Amino acid sequence: MRRLFRYALGAAPLALLIPFGATASPVSAGSPVTQSTSIVFDPGPKNRCFGVVEEFPDLPAGPQSTYYDTSGCRAVDNELRADDSCFGRFPYTDSNNRKACPAWDFVTVNWKSDQRTKYPGYDGQVSGNSGTPLKLGLENNAQQVGDCLLREVAFSYHYPSSSLRRPAPGQHYNFADGRLKVSYDAYAKQSGTFACGEKRAILTTDLIYTDGDRKNVISVVHFNPGKFMQPNADGVFWNNGCQNNTCRVTVQGQEIAAGTTSRVSVDFTALAEKYRAYLGGSAVPAESKVIAVQMVNSTTGADLRTEVSNASVTLEPPA
Repeated sequence: MRRLFRYALGAAPLALLIPFGATASPVSAGSPVTQSTSIVFDPGPKNRCFGVVEEFPDLPAGPQSTYYDTSGCRAVDNELRADDSCFGRFPYTDSNNRKACPAWDFVTVNWKSDQRTKYPGYDGQVSGNSGTPLKLGLENNAQQVGDCLLREVAFSYHYPSSSLRRPAPGQHYNFADGRLKVSYDAYAKQSGTFACGEKRAILTTDLIYTDGDRKNVISVVHFNPGKFMQPNADGVFWNNGCQNNTCRVTVQGQEIAAGTTSRVSVDFTALAEKYRAYLGGSAVPAESKVIAVQMVNSTTGADLRTEVSNASVTLEPPA
């Protein structure tokens, strides 16, 4: 399994952080797109071609999850998708004996595989048939778990190869190649009360990208019933001051009402420009590989269900 790194700094939401050693080629300046361009292989998603990535920043690791589905995986007809690095957790081989990684993943933090479908526990539910828009249900039920550890369940597009597209061999899409926009149908509802002092039961949309040799993370809060933090006058809940060669900022975004499905839209280019002071000073550097886009259900001592469907991740031509 290719290791994905998550860690918390302060009380901010976690976000998938992939080490540079896990990438296949160096970052290089790209070319601006000339039309609306999807940068994911499976917008929606529409295909049951997924696995689970587990992270344990605060607990001993358990057995690798065996929850995956290859029934909707397409033949590896693009050389940029051929990849055997995920085979240990995602045993997919097409009819021509070519291996590939999932088109998308569930990513969990501080949940062990035997806690899936349990209470307290987590689940990543998929409804719908491959080839049609799927609805993903993220259950993150920690209200009665007996501690106040951060726990997360996320839907994630990330490297390696069968999730985020590459424009050409040896290249990656850069944040600077256009205006990066993410939209999806979002649902969130908390059940019960908070068991911990930090009243966290939030839904965020996260972008992770590089700025030279540094990682930048922008987390956008859409659902926050417990007001786990108060934003400052700029709309910033938290930032890490660019410690450990990573700039992280958590900001207020479009809010959704509990128990209703709403279309969420995030213009990450606009946010990077607005919050450049928290991102190392540069808004959208030319060499800025897009590493991951996530929709994250994050709790401490709370039960939260979120749903994601009809996700779109595009680069739009620069204005």
